[in-house]
Amino acid sequence: MNVSCGKIRRLWRASASGWLAGTALAASLGSAEPLILYETGFEPFEGFSADQDLVGQGSWIGLATDLEGNPTPLAGNGVLAAPVPGFRGQYAYIGYDAPPRSADFNIWRPVNLRPSGQPLPLVRFQVSFQINDSTDQAPFFDDFRWSVYNVTEQRLFSLDFDNDSLGLNYILDDARGDQPPPIVPTGFTFEHGEPYDLEMDLNFQRNLWTARINGVVVVNAQPITAAGAALTLGDVDAVWVIRTPGKPGDNYMIFDDYRISVLPLSDIPPTLEPIGLLNTGAFVIRVFGEPGVTYRLEGAALSASGASQWTPVASGVAQSPGGFVDLQDPAAATEPSRSYRAVSVP
Repeated sequence: MNVSCGKIRRLWRASASGWLAGTALAASLGSAEPLILYETGFEPFEGFSADQDLVGQGSWIGLATDLEGNPTPLAGNGVLAAPVPGFRGQYAYIGYDAPPRSADFNIWRPVNLRPSGQPLPLVRFQVSFQINDSTDQAPFFDDFRWSVYNVTEQRLFSLDFDNDSLGLNYILDDARGDQPPPIVPTGFTFEHGEPYDLEMDLNFQRNLWTARINGVVVVNAQPITAAGAALTLGDVDAVWVIRTPGKPGDNYMIFDDYRISVLPLSDIPPTLEPIGLLNTGAFVIRVFGEPGVTYRLEGAALSASGASQWTPVASGVAQSPGGFVDLQDPAAATEPSRSYRAVSVP
């Protein structure tokens, strides 16, 4: 699915796009095919039945716990087929209905990847999802997450959607003594009832991950583990975090086109974001990549047949922290239409 209607927004400004008419942005990717570890659209031909729990179908597993971490009866989950704009066919959901004592509820499908050799692989997780608000019958607001675990069931990191503030956050595994890891705001917000495409790249060789929603970088170059956990991939979980056990909202998250694959790349593909024009006429483009990697910005004129020959424009090293570099095209004002891409330089 390629959903474009969902809006992911910065709290302080709208996501930069379309600031320069006729400008296209793209990252340069390898041409080799990925190795798919697992993918599903929850369709009947894959063995999924609608109007039944997802847990127990297609090797999906679930675990609900209370505030002390003790197991409780499983919470709401399932496969549905009722039409939803932005989704095709059947899809899965988590949320809506919870037993009284549940605090956290995870559902996942194990992949149990134990990387070996050198270099370690680059893994991509993709999913389409939508978060729906609570109704007046259960007016409480919970969190929904996508959480990555290793094969020994240690949580490595999470992307958190706060259904109260509509803020987007991330959580690493850097617990502070008896205190849980901090929930870090990204500066982005989301909207109820909007379909989004999430893509998370995990570079196990450099212990870095990046997340994009609808092509916008929302988290860049954060450690997969900040606590020295084993760099393996057990599963990527859909998570419902009930803020007040006994008072869950009937909010829920639907998701579809779930895919985990290994990419034939050595570093996370760069993502470009336009910053804007300077008084000099130069166009500034931010390249999100990995700290310490040199990126070359290339440009080409646009025509009806596509981009012409790519030529180098500028280059620079992505800095730490942040993992990005701002590059300028001084000739942008002389080009009526322009396309850009970025490539990492060995």
